[in-house]
Amino acid sequence: MKDKILLIDIDGTICCDIRNEDSHLFPEAKPYEGAVEHINRWFENGNTIIFFTAREEKDRAVTIQWLNDHNFKFHNLIMDKPRCKDGQEYVWIDNRPVRAVTYKGMWGEFVPQTHIIMTFGNISSN
Repeated sequence: MKDKILLIDIDGTICCDIRNEDSHLFPEAKPYEGAVEHINRWFENGNTIIFFTAREEKDRAVTIQWLNDHNFKFHNLIMDKPRCKDGQEYVWIDNRPVRAVTYKGMWGEFVPQTHIIMTFGNISSN
């Protein structure tokens, strides 16, 4: 995989899930096994790595320090992603192809699968 822009969440995706209300715990977060290795390999293969987190802007410095302390390679960090409540999901609407991967507790290689996707109205395959 190369030439992709990967938007990667932090809490609950690359490390233990810490809520913004417990931001004093951010420095002690433990990275998930395989997260650093996979993300850094994607970076080295020419992909753009952007961490996209619901952490608040006030926690930018501690977040960058944590990413650097754990040797994550990345290009950018976007803070203040809207927080999902239980039962909600993110829906990304764009004029470019979008591929979503939900982290399910283990880092590994991407495995192609076919799924039904939602689109607007009746879209032809022209």
